[in-house]
Order: sequence, then structure tokens, then C-alpha cells
Amino acid sequence: MAFGFPASSSQVFALNNVSKKTFTLLTIEISKNLKWNCISLESDLVFETKNDKDTWNEIVVFSFIDDTILIKSSSNGNQIFDAGKNKKNIDSFLENYYDSIGKNSSIDDLSYDKITSSVTSESINKNINDTTITSFYTYLSLFVPTNNYFITPLIILVNILLFFLMVFNGVSFFSPETQDLIDWGGNYAPLTIENGWWRLISSCFLHFGFFHLILNCYALGYVGLLLEPYFKKISYLCIYLFCGILSSLTSLYWNDNIVSAGASGAILGMYSLLTVLMISKQIKNKKSLSLITAIISFIILNISGSFKEGIDGAAHIGGLVTGLVFGFILVLLHKKPKIAIGSISILTVVFSVVIFNYCRQTKVYIYQFFEYEKEMQDFVDMEKMALSSYGNFFDNSKEQILSDLKDRGIYYWDENIALIKKLDKLYLPKEIHIQNENLLEYCELYKEYYQLTYNKVNENTAEYNQELEDIEKEIQTITKRIKDKN
Repeated sequence: MAFGFPASSSQVFALNNVSKKTFTLLTIEISKNLKWNCISLESDLVFETKNDKDTWNEIVVFSFIDDTILIKSSSNGNQIFDAGKNKKNIDSFLENYYDSIGKNSSIDDLSYDKITSSVTSESINKNINDTTITSFYTYLSLFVPTNNYFITPLIILVNILLFFLMVFNGVSFFSPETQDLIDWGGNYAPLTIENGWWRLISSCFLHFGFFHLILNCYALGYVGLLLEPYFKKISYLCIYLFCGILSSLTSLYWNDNIVSAGASGAILGMYSLLTVLMISKQIKNKKSLSLITAIISFIILNISGSFKEGIDGAAHIGGLVTGLVFGFILVLLHKKPKIAIGSISILTVVFSVVIFNYCRQTKVYIYQFFEYEKEMQDFVDMEKMALSSYGNFFDNSKEQILSDLKDRGIYYWDENIALIKKLDKLYLPKEIHIQNENLLEYCELYKEYYQLTYNKVNENTAEYNQELEDIEKEIQTITKRIKDKN
């Protein structure tokens, strides 16, 4: 097992009178048996191993040093350790080499030219272009940027960094509170539409605990491994963020009062995008059929579980549809990648502005209404207190009756009048404002009724009876109107 950045293993052995030409031809033949891709036959012989359970596309270099050969196998990236894979490459080569050396002690120039000419620069370039890493070398490789796997691990690391910042600030490791997610940038519609547009992005980097984080990181790493080599780094990053933003907007549009967080919407968008590109053969893979089947199964599994309580199915579906649309655009404009990326960018901006503004104009009713409903519970409680202060005229003294009418009855009707006037300033539908007018009239009539009753008891007179009867009729009328509206 070797450690390093990247991990590697090397060995020097003598040619023992084997010519450079003979060694080169033997190496070419052995590389074919080992299914290595030829990268270069210049001053050094360079090969790349095939990705399988024993190797992860290592680079094997043969350097001629006088009468010796330095063979070095290096991990194709920044793997911290190689689990012995580089040494296995060297041992496999030497085993084949020593078996072949006795059978091919020399070779003439004609045979050398014939064989090496078959390994043309065109075939070398084809081998390089066709080489695609499709699995992780080690678990640590998930987090390590390489040439064609650069943006994805950075996104993963940002997710992890933000998660542990939350934990170090007191957020639960396994089950964060809803308020914690809101405080750290969750997509909570009442705040998002109120100048909190940045939550559409920040929510894509938050997670509901450690296991949610790990599952999303692995899913993102795998799709990034397959998809990222197809794009330029900035284009790939933009498409990922676009999928995340549009999935958040779908959640904002569909849901009223939930906190949405997680990279799942963006990840499903990338998987659906990858599916379109593979089906259209924009991305080629020797195991395309089985891989497409596995990806589609993954998508179906995630979508089918999106409608359970606590899961934001709208964000998942929004991401899925976004990826499909992006995929079709890339397929239709595959010969003009810059125009395709530009079209995707414009589509995202236009759709985001339209949906966000629509939600601001329509959803605001909903969120103001939540506040209205909450405050109206106080209205009901104070109404009960006011009504309970009236009627105990036979059991209580005059002083107690007057105190109840003034200090409880009239007091709570005044409180409700003030409350309705405050709530009527909220941005609410017209019907609610009409209802507020009725409630205000209802409270004012009751206040007047209590005041007249107070005067009647205090003055011990019957001159207010007719006026009280008239107000009772008005109260009955307004009460019926309020019930009919409800």
C-alpha cells in the first residue's frame, strides 16, 4: 500500500542485454494482455490501466535509464493511498515480462517498425478520449479534485463544511431543529419571498442531519464522476446551481409553509440530465444500457419516496424536470455547446424571475394569512372574556357588575377593536378585509351595548332600554352576516 499525493509505487530492474526495441515491443504486447491503454511511445513509454475492481486508471510510466528500466505506477488523481493497486500493476507487468523474455530475446528493425506503427498517434488519442473513470478509487476519492472530477468534490466539501459549521454552533448532528435550518438559510417561503431570494441557493447546501448529508454526497459524487467530464468546469457548476435554484423555486411555488433544505433536487436534476445525454449517446459508455437502467431505477426510487411526510417532493420533481429540459437543449444544440449553455442560462434567469415574482404577489396572501389566523385566536379568547363579563346581574353587587362591564367587558372589546384595526393593515385578500369591517362593527356595537348597560345600572334607570333593544337587533344582523361569510 502506497501513500502520497497521488499515491504511487515504483521499481527499477535491469534490461540484462534486452534491447530497447525488444523491451518496447514486449511492453506493448503485455499492455494489450493487461488491457492497458497506450498513451505515449516517445522517450518514455506511458500507459493507462483499465478501470476495474483492481485498478482505477493508474498511469504506468517506463523510463529508460542506461541499462535499467524505472517503472512507476501512479494513481490518476490525488488519492491519499492506493490500497496496493499500484504495486499490483508493477507485479502484473513483471510477471508477464519474465514469462515472455525468453521467447523474444531479440527483434529486427522491420518487425519493430511494423508493430509500433500500428500504435499511431490517432489510436493513442482515441484511447485517451475514450478513457472514462466510472467508479471511485477509494472512499476518500469522493472528496479529492482531479482533472475531470474537479467541481463535484468542491461542492461536496462545501456541503460538509457548512454542515459542521452548523454542528459546531449547536445544531443537532443527526436531527436539526426546523428553526436551525431557517436560521442557516433554509428555503422557508415567508422569508424567501421577503427579500430572501438567496435562500433558493443556500438551501441546496443544507441538510437534515448527517445521514441525509452522506447519502446526498455519495449520490452527487457518482453523477459528477460520469457527467462532469462532458462539460467545462464553469458550465458544469452553473448547470448544477441552475438545477438547485429551479428545484427550490418549484418548492416555493408548490408549498405554503414548509422548510426545504438539501441537495436532492439539484442531484436529481443532474441524474435526469445524465440519462438524456446517455440515451442520446452524447455521453458514451461501454455499459450504457445497464448504467442507464441503474440511473433510471435510482430516479424512480427517489421520486416514489418523495411524497412521504417530511420530504419535499415538489423540489425533487422540479429538479428532475429541470434536468430533462436541460438535457434536451444540450442534445438539440450539441454542435453548438456555447449556445446551448447560453440558452440554459437565459431560460433559468427568465423562469426564476417570473416564478419568484409570481410567488411574491400571490403567496404573500398566504403568509400574511398565517399571521392573521394566529392573531385571530387571540380575538376569540378576548371575545369570550368580554362576553363572560355580562349577565351576572342577580348574583353580584352593583359595584361588581359595573366593574365587570367596564374592566372586563368594555376593556376586551377595546382590545379586539385595536387588534382588528392592526390586522386589517396586513396584505390580505379583499374578502378578509370585508370580514374585518364586519368584525370591527360587531365589536363596536358590543362596546356601545356594554357602555349603555353600564349607564343603565349605574344610574338605575330604564331610559336606555329602547336603545339597547335596537343595538341587540343590529348585533344579531351583523352576527348573521359574519357567519354567512364564513
